[in-house]
Amino acid sequence: MRRHTLVRNAIAAVTALGIAAAVAPLATAPAFAADAPAELTVPAERTPDYNATVINGAGETGYLSGWTQVGFNWTSYADGSTAPVAMPQGMTTAWGTGTDTLVLTGKDVASVVQRNMKDGSQRTLALPKGQLFAGTFGDVVVTDGPLGMRLLTWEDGAVKETAVSGAGQLHSLYAGNKDGMFVQRDLSGMTQICWLGRDGIARSTHLQAEQFDNGKIEVGGDRAVQWTKDGKATVWKTSDFWASTDQLTIPGYDNSQLLGAVGDNVLVARRVSTGGQERYSSLDYKVVAVPLKGGPERVVLEKASAMARFKPDGTMLIGAVVDGHQGVYAVGSALDVTKVRESPALTSVPTALALAQGRLNTVDRVPGEDGPEVRLRGIDLSVTGPLTAGQRTDRGADTTGETPEIQATGDGRLVYRLADGTVKVLDEGAKLPARTLAVKADELRVSGRYAATHRQGEQLRVTDLDTGSVVYTGVNTRTFALSGSTLWTGGEPGVAQAIDVRTGKATGKGMSAPCMMTSLQAQGGDVYWECDRDKSGVYDTAAGKNIELPAHQGALLGDGFVAWQKDGELSVTDLRGTTGTHKVGKPAVAKPGQGWTVDRFGGAVAYVDAAGDTHVVPSGVNSAPVRALDEDFPAAVDAKSAARTVRWWASKPLVSWDLTLVDLATRNTVRTATGQETRGQVRLDWDGKNSSGQDLPAGKYAWNVTAVPADGGPDQTFTTPFEVKGTAAAPRDYVGADGLGDLLAVTPAGVADFRAGGDGKVDAKVSGSGWTGANEVSAAAPFDDVDGDGKNDVLVRLTSGELRTYKPGGKALTPSTPYAKIGSGWNIFDALTSPGDMTGDGRADLLAREASTGDLYLYEANGAGNFKSRVKIGTGFQNYLLASGAGDVNGDGKADLLARDAAGVLWLYPGTGSGALATRVKVGGGWQVYNALVGAGDLNGDAKPDLLARGTDGVLWAYPGDGKGNFGGRVKVGGGWQMYKFLF
Repeated sequence: MRRHTLVRNAIAAVTALGIAAAVAPLATAPAFAADAPAELTVPAERTPDYNATVINGAGETGYLSGWTQVGFNWTSYADGSTAPVAMPQGMTTAWGTGTDTLVLTGKDVASVVQRNMKDGSQRTLALPKGQLFAGTFGDVVVTDGPLGMRLLTWEDGAVKETAVSGAGQLHSLYAGNKDGMFVQRDLSGMTQICWLGRDGIARSTHLQAEQFDNGKIEVGGDRAVQWTKDGKATVWKTSDFWASTDQLTIPGYDNSQLLGAVGDNVLVARRVSTGGQERYSSLDYKVVAVPLKGGPERVVLEKASAMARFKPDGTMLIGAVVDGHQGVYAVGSALDVTKVRESPALTSVPTALALAQGRLNTVDRVPGEDGPEVRLRGIDLSVTGPLTAGQRTDRGADTTGETPEIQATGDGRLVYRLADGTVKVLDEGAKLPARTLAVKADELRVSGRYAATHRQGEQLRVTDLDTGSVVYTGVNTRTFALSGSTLWTGGEPGVAQAIDVRTGKATGKGMSAPCMMTSLQAQGGDVYWECDRDKSGVYDTAAGKNIELPAHQGALLGDGFVAWQKDGELSVTDLRGTTGTHKVGKPAVAKPGQGWTVDRFGGAVAYVDAAGDTHVVPSGVNSAPVRALDEDFPAAVDAKSAARTVRWWASKPLVSWDLTLVDLATRNTVRTATGQETRGQVRLDWDGKNSSGQDLPAGKYAWNVTAVPADGGPDQTFTTPFEVKGTAAAPRDYVGADGLGDLLAVTPAGVADFRAGGDGKVDAKVSGSGWTGANEVSAAAPFDDVDGDGKNDVLVRLTSGELRTYKPGGKALTPSTPYAKIGSGWNIFDALTSPGDMTGDGRADLLAREASTGDLYLYEANGAGNFKSRVKIGTGFQNYLLASGAGDVNGDGKADLLARDAAGVLWLYPGTGSGALATRVKVGGGWQVYNALVGAGDLNGDAKPDLLARGTDGVLWAYPGDGKGNFGGRVKVGGGWQMYKFLF
């Protein structure tokens, strides 16, 4: 894997691509890595037919399985063959009877059909007027209604109707076998369980009538079992409910289902899974056998359903999984388990698909317990090395019951469009349900963070998928395309223009086609157009010309190619003519988005074949260099206000990316970041600080992200300039907002000059006059941003002793500059200087030396534009020349003081961050040749404070700071600096 080396030099040396470069001509980057296979097949998910284990009846020669929702099947014991149960008109449900005869019914029908599955014969039994089908056993149909319960049988070629006899009201049919079934009878306020035979007589039994516990009575073969709430189980012979019985105790009544008696045991299904819906048909149960004569339980099946049916000989049939094989199994009298039939495999067929940045998403019809579910699934494909597929992940079920149109944005999001025009967005990694947008669409285009939609009779709209808000509204047209933040819209016949949806303004780029365009697609610098059924082509915005193609309908634009389907064949046409046109495969469904699609973000073509398998085929076409389709960062930010996120949308997957934040004034890199494989979006959550954790000074900056494409194409760098506002300017930066320190110099004539720093020196000046008379300056201290306007302020003491805070706001300093009065009486001090923040509270402080004593005082800023009461922090400073505004000389993050003694030795007094000064450290001797020392901030852009020194001969020298408490060799700034009375 290639790695990109960080570019840490001047911004001028960095290739800036930016959004405007999205129309760069195609280069020769391979569509996939050279060692990629010609094709990748993603097999359709094939799962055992769940409903094949839902048994609804067991006869002499076969059994019935299935649900009303999915249909019924009859399976032969002899050879395991299965055939659907064909339903007559209006019939929807099949009922097993304990024989080979099925009863077919429907809702609100006046008759039922009996079909013999052994010989295929069938007969229709008309229901008595007003009566409804209630149940069946053997060849008997039970009806209920105004006439009470009636039995219908077929005798001598005609329907025989028999009234059910027995005192009391009969209702609630329970389990049964081929000879009869249990019914409930209410008699004189008492509820009884009776056995109803084919003679129509309901005979009393010893079974207990426990209301709402119908499921705890089961009949298997010729034996009936009842399990009551007290845990007692009783077994009877159905031929004589008054004969002796077997009784036993079975624990676990509340979480188990009674199955029936098999041999010398009662079988019970105990639920073993947790969570989800409890369903007897689910394979979430363990089947145990409880001996009739006592003894421990025995596990018969570890994974089974809780629905069992019995063959006439008493053999139990049940759906189960044995040794990993799901199917129908028979449990004999000796508890032997034999497979009757293994469940057939069903295919989860993709009915819609989207492919973007190597992410394949499909809407699949997945076989389920209640019929096929519409589910969204995703697979990540490799973007480097051999083309491989990751694990299939489930993203949830679509509860609308329809197959939606899905489109991929290229940054991990999917956009849904339902049949009624509803538009939903599913965020990266999220599961259904998706968010609903406040627009409806007949036509939909998506890319990155935007979705463009059009509804019949309405205006074209572009919605920001992050916020859900409409950011652009255009004309009423259904001819439009979207690529990143660029929207192409048809206007005049055969003409379209590009609009930047972030600003709503035209970009100045346009395209044309030799006909009335009816459809548009866009990707990077290519715009695909169709004109009804006459023509189609691609407009190359970089070359400014059309590439005409055969008339296509429903073609899709990729990166450098067009894919199209005709006569069952999917083909790819190289737009630049290098490889021409070649066939890809045969999709089972011709419509794009349903049977096939393309990865327009530098990727492949995918289609679903007749077997439901998905094929991913590299386009074989050279893709364009990676480009930025969109970027997201404000043109101006307040770095202190909140964290910001900077984003770029890349036109193809990246193997890595490197990011630098460059100070445009100094050309220095102030922050770096790196990232690994990225699909669609390069993103950095930025805290507004540099690499050292400090707030960026106000000024102009640029993000540079170098994208390393995964397909081996050339690296590209995207540049996003911006301005930082609302933070303090760089120390002593008064003019130019360039992050460099400036010198404040005052002439005897009352002119105050800001001498701008740069290249390690000071030169250009911004002058303000009028500092004479009552406004004569006796001292000044360049300060920090007092009023929060992002510009540094200046403390000025007049000869009257009044101290003021002037707020030049980046302009010249004059007496009319806005100011705030600090106080009077400050002429007791002969030196004022502000090294910066002495106390660690983030605000600059002031040092003042008392002329009469040489004592040094700290005036801590109070945050309200003034100072707290003074605190003495040193004595004996009367013989020192104090440097103005030294700043953080030793690089420990605390403001320091520089002072030269009478012997010419320069000392560093390190700040402690608590308002005090630490023990002085010698910098060097020989400094007596200078009559002014000024810590002018960073003059050369290396982020270290420098020192200016004026000689007695008027020559000004610059000493570059090393950031460790010392200075490099001096550099001559120039002569004539004796013209200034004061240097601050």
